[in-house]
Amino acid sequence: MVGVLVERDPFLAPLLEWVPDRQTSAGRLVLLGGEAGVGKTSLVGFLTTRVGPEVTVRRGYCDNVATPPPLGPVLDALPDLAAEIDATTGATRPRLFREIRARLAEAPTLLVLEDVHWADEATLELVRFLGRRLDGMPLLAVLTFREDEAGAGTPLTTFLGDLATAPFVDRMHLPPLTAGAVEALVAQTSSSLDAGALYRRTGGNPFFVTEVLASGATDAPATVRDAVRARLGRLSPAARDVLGAAAILGPGASLPLLCEVAGQSVEAVDEGVRHGMLVGVQDGGFAFRHEIARETVEADLPNALRMRLHATALATLVRLGGADDHRLAHHAAGSGRQEDAVRYAIAAATHSARLGAHREAMREYRLALGVPEVLDRARTAELFDHLSYECYLTNDVEQAFLARRHALELHEQADPSSEAVGAAQRWLSRLSWFLGRGEDAERYGHLAVATLESLPPGHELAMALSNTSQLAMLAGRVPETLEWGHRAIALARTLGDREVESHALNNVGTALLVGTDPVEGIARLRQSLDIAVTDDLHEHVARAYTNLGVGLVRNRRLAESDECLRAGIAYCSDRDLDSWELYMAAWLAASLLEQGRYAAAVQLADPVVRNPSVPPVSRIPALVVSGTVALRRGDLRLAAERLDLARDLAADTGEIQRILPVAAARAEAAWMADDLDATAREVAPLDAFATDVFLGWELAETDWWRRIAGVDVPGRTDVPEPFARMADDDWLAAAAVWERLGCPWWQGVCLSRSDSVDDARAGTELLAALGAVETRSVLLRDRRRAGQVVPRGPRQQTRTNPAGLTARELEVLALLSQGLTNAQLADRLFLSQKTVDHHVSSVLRKLGEPNRAAAAAWPVSGGSFPTWGQLPMWASDSLSFP
Repeated sequence: MVGVLVERDPFLAPLLEWVPDRQTSAGRLVLLGGEAGVGKTSLVGFLTTRVGPEVTVRRGYCDNVATPPPLGPVLDALPDLAAEIDATTGATRPRLFREIRARLAEAPTLLVLEDVHWADEATLELVRFLGRRLDGMPLLAVLTFREDEAGAGTPLTTFLGDLATAPFVDRMHLPPLTAGAVEALVAQTSSSLDAGALYRRTGGNPFFVTEVLASGATDAPATVRDAVRARLGRLSPAARDVLGAAAILGPGASLPLLCEVAGQSVEAVDEGVRHGMLVGVQDGGFAFRHEIARETVEADLPNALRMRLHATALATLVRLGGADDHRLAHHAAGSGRQEDAVRYAIAAATHSARLGAHREAMREYRLALGVPEVLDRARTAELFDHLSYECYLTNDVEQAFLARRHALELHEQADPSSEAVGAAQRWLSRLSWFLGRGEDAERYGHLAVATLESLPPGHELAMALSNTSQLAMLAGRVPETLEWGHRAIALARTLGDREVESHALNNVGTALLVGTDPVEGIARLRQSLDIAVTDDLHEHVARAYTNLGVGLVRNRRLAESDECLRAGIAYCSDRDLDSWELYMAAWLAASLLEQGRYAAAVQLADPVVRNPSVPPVSRIPALVVSGTVALRRGDLRLAAERLDLARDLAADTGEIQRILPVAAARAEAAWMADDLDATAREVAPLDAFATDVFLGWELAETDWWRRIAGVDVPGRTDVPEPFARMADDDWLAAAAVWERLGCPWWQGVCLSRSDSVDDARAGTELLAALGAVETRSVLLRDRRRAGQVVPRGPRQQTRTNPAGLTARELEVLALLSQGLTNAQLADRLFLSQKTVDHHVSSVLRKLGEPNRAAAAAWPVSGGSFPTWGQLPMWASDSLSFP
C-alpha cells in the first residue's frame, strides 16, 4: 500500500520516544483511536519495525466474533501462557494478571493489541490492571480502537473512562489525511486521478485513498466496497434502511426528511451515527462520513428500491417546500418521472449558470438531455446550445464543439437560413479557434455573417461581426480588426446590446494595445471590462482581463500585467471559468519568465503543459515558458521536447501571435547550440507575415535574433528603446533600460556583451543568480571567440561579500558615502558617466535599496548586507494569488 504513513510523523515521534529500554523506570500505555481505515494498524506496524533488537515485540488481535474467547489477544501476544490462560477461573484471574505483568516486565517490551473495541471483558480488565501498574515496567503498550465503536454504554467507553486519569496513560486520535497529503500521494503514484475529487470522495481516509490509487479506476475498488459492506452487515435492518435513504438524499438531509424517506425512527439514525457511517453536518443535517461509502451503498440498492426512495424523496420535498431545483431534478430522474426531471433540470441549470456555477449547470443540462423522449427537436437543439456554452466556459472545448455541431444539425433541419443556424456557426468559429483550427474558425465565421446578414439585424448579427473582428485581432490584422469591430459597436449601440458592445470594444482595444495606440487600446479594454462587470457578463469579464493582461505582457509592462492577470485568475477561479483561468495562468507564467522568476513561472506553466485536454492556445505559451526555463537551466532534452510540441501546435493555428513566441524561443535554443544557421531558419518563416501584424517589441526581438545569426536586418522606426540600444552596441544603456523594465535575463545578456570585464562579470553573475547557467556559458563562449577578456568566476572578495558586490562596486559604494554625484564618481574613477550609472544601479539592486542616499548609509551606519528575502523581485521564486 502506497504512502500510508504520510502525515504520521507527529504520532510516530512520541511513540518512538516511549519505546522502553533497560533503564526505563515507568511504562506507557497509549490508546490509539481513529475511524476504520485511518491507518492505525499501519502506524503500529511501522513502529514495530523501528524498535531495536533489545526490545521484545508482542502483538495480539481482537476478533469480531459473537463470543470472543477470553483473553484471546493476550494469547496471541503471549502464547507461552496459553496453558495458564485456559485454566484460569475468575478466582485465579488476579494471580494470572500478576503473572502476565511480571512476564512483560522481564525485558523491554512493545505490546500491541489491535481492535480493542472488539475485546472481550477479560482482556479489557487485564489492560485496566496493567494501566494502573506501569511504574517499574519497561513497557510500551499500544491499543488500537475505532472511536466510532465507543458509543455510550459500551464496555469500551467504560474502559476508556476508567483509564482517563491514570498516570502514564496517553490517548491519541489519528485523523484522516489532509487534502495536501492526498495530493502528494496522487503525485507520488503518478496517477491521473483528480486529487481534489479523490479527497472529497474519501474524506482523506488512507485506506480508501490508497485502494483507489492502487486500482487506478474512478469507481470504488472491490476492496473498498467489501469493507463498506462488512460494516453495513453489523447494523440492524432499520439502520440499513436509513443509510439507503441517506445515500439517495445526499449530504445535508435533515432528520425529519431522513426518517420519512427511510420509513424508520430516530433511533435507527442514531445507530448509523454511533457506528461511524453517518455524521452530523451543519444546520442539523446528516451525511455519510465518506462519499465513497455513500456511492457503495447507493450502488448496492436494488433498482426497485432505489426508484421508490427517489419517488418518496421527491414527494416529501415538494410537500415540505423550499427544496432547490437541483435536488428535485435528481429525484425526479431517479424515480423515472422524466418530464419533471427535464423541467427541474433546466431550471436548475439556468440558476447555476446565473450564479457562476458553470460545472453544475453543465451537469444539469446533460441530465435534461438524457431523457430525449420528452423533448422535441427545437427544445433539444436549444439545450445543446446551452450545454455547449457551459462546456466552453469550463474548458471542455472538444465537448462544447460536438454539442454545438449537434445543435447546428438540428437547427438546419428546421430552417437552414434561421438566426439559430447563424448563431451556431458563429460559435463553431469560436470553438474551432480555441481548438487551434484556424482555417475552420475563419470558415465558420464567414458562414455566420453570410447567414445572419440576410435576416433583420439583431444580437446574433452584431456578435457575428464582432467575432470576425476578433478573428482578425487574433491573427494580428489590425485594420481589419478595427473595421469589423467598429461595425459591431455601431450596431450594438443601435440595438442597446451591451454584451456585443463589450465584446467588440475588447477586440478593438486589444488590436490597438498591441498595435498602433497602446494608450487608446488600454482605455477601450477598460471600457469593455466596466460594461462586463456592471452587467455581470462572466465570459466578457474574463476576456477583458485576459486581453488586457496579455497585451501588457507583450508590451513589457510587467507589473501592470501581473496585477491584471492575478485579478482575472481570481475572478475566473470563483466562477468555474477554466478556459480563461488556464490561459491567463500561462501568460502570467510568461510574465514571470521575463522577470527572471523561473521557479514560479514553471509552477504555473507545468500543470497547463501536462494536461492534454487544455486547448492549444493555452498550452503554447505554457510550453514556451517551460521550454525556455529548461533551456536556460541547461536541461536541453526537456527544452527540445517542449519547444518541438509548441512549434507543432502553433503551426496548426496559423496565428502569428502563437507562432512568433515559439520561433523566438527556438532561435534562442539554436544560438545556445552554436547553430546560427538554425537560428536564422527559426525566424525566417516570420517573413511570410506582414509587418503590421507584429507588435514593435516582437519585431525588435525577431530582428535581434537575425542580427545574432548574421542576417541583414531592415531599417525600422519606433524600435523599443532597449533593442535600439542593443542594435547600436550600447550595452550599458540597454542593460539599464532592461533593469528598469524588470527583465534581468536581457539585462544580464547586455552586460555580458560589454567590453568592460567588470560589466561582463556582473552580467554573468546576474545570469547565474537567475539560474540561467546555460546562457552564462554561451555568452562566455561568444566573448572568447570575439577575443574579449573572459571574466573568471566571482573574485574572492566578491564571493566573501554577503551582497555579492564586485571590487569596483565596493569602491563605488565607498564614494557614494562621501556624497559624490555620478559625474564626480566618473571623474574620480576615470570612467564614463554611463558606466558609473550602471555601477550605481547594480549596487542599489544588490543591496535592495531604493536610492543612492539609502545605499550611501550602509558603510556609515554599519548596516548588514541584505538577506535573500530582501533581494529584488526577480530573485524571489515565491508565488501567490490574491
